Amino acid sequence: MNFQWLAWDQLPWIKANAGQWRYALRNAIAMCLALSIAYALDLDEPYWAMTSAAVISFPTVGGAISKSLGRIVGSLMGASAALLIAGHTLNEPWLFTFA
Repeated sequence: MNFQWLAWDQLPWIKANAGQWRYALRNAIAMCLALSIAYALDLDEPYWAMTSAAVISFPTVGGAISKSLGRIVGSLMGASAALLIAGHTLNEPWLFTFA
């Protein structure tokens, strides 16, 4: 019988190097901190803050900054497009439905 899958030294979290452990710890701290701040601010759905922290996490600091800036720019562009579409189609229900 082959019990290779039971070997504890083959588990991925055992074979992780120091950089991977630092990244996992930094990500966990950021998610807990985001959730704590969201609870302190009494937000309606605080779990989204933790999800956002997980989404923008990146192993390097520079990568996280560029990813978060891209997310901000994308959100602003989406909000602008929504305002533009809603402003021009609000009085036409059929056009608003298909936009």
